[in-house]
Amino acid sequence: MQLLRRLKASKMNPIGPDVAKAPVMAFDLSGTELAFRCPPHELVGDDSTTLPPALNIYQDDIYEPWARVENIGMSAHLLYTGWKFWDRPFAEKAIGYVILDIHLTRRHPHYRKIDSLLRPSDMANWLLEYSDICWGGANKTKWENREYKDTPVIPELHFWRYPRSLDDIRQIDINGTRWFSYVADRPDGPKERIWNSPISDDHEVNFHFNPSALNREYYEPDHDLDGAVEKFVQEFMSHVHVKLAPDAQQRYDEVMAEVNQAG
Repeated sequence: MQLLRRLKASKMNPIGPDVAKAPVMAFDLSGTELAFRCPPHELVGDDSTTLPPALNIYQDDIYEPWARVENIGMSAHLLYTGWKFWDRPFAEKAIGYVILDIHLTRRHPHYRKIDSLLRPSDMANWLLEYSDICWGGANKTKWENREYKDTPVIPELHFWRYPRSLDDIRQIDINGTRWFSYVADRPDGPKERIWNSPISDDHEVNFHFNPSALNREYYEPDHDLDGAVEKFVQEFMSHVHVKLAPDAQQRYDEVMAEVNQAG
């Protein structure tokens, strides 16, 4: 069926995997159900990895602490996989790919700048903190090591762009679940698309889509690889379903009642 879909491929309409007909993958996260359609892994030499389908999200040893910082957060990889994009029906080589890395993230018990990830404003501020640690930290490291680079480091050309304010983070309802979405990129580089949703006061799931070109520049006027990636990500996320565990749902209702009452 994928071969038939590729008959529609063109430079301005690259074709990626068929999400709608992909098998469903599901995780039980201490009673919270996470399910989505996941096409077969396509990246040769870049193995797919998956954690067991049932996890105790309160078990400390499944997480790795965030690098470069202490007592803020920790993550566990739920899934690592990827797919190719084609610009011709019978092309021998793909023009690009996208990697999907799904994390389960946990707030460190000592991190108390926010009250609950279930509170939308707290969740958005948590993501701003994460972005500054991840991409802001990468910018800081590049600048501190600039004297060892072969070419000058120019912030306007080489630094990551990432969310700096609440306006940079969108809140979108998908199948009855609130998701937080934003983009991180460098000038002329691919857009990394990140989607997050809280599942408890201290836990959230993170879908990180990281695209790249193959044997070409990512942005070229005669191709629309980025448009194809955006279309794919939107379709993929439209098939994601989250059903909170009963205790998590009760807690979510309590938090939202507080939010609504505060007006």
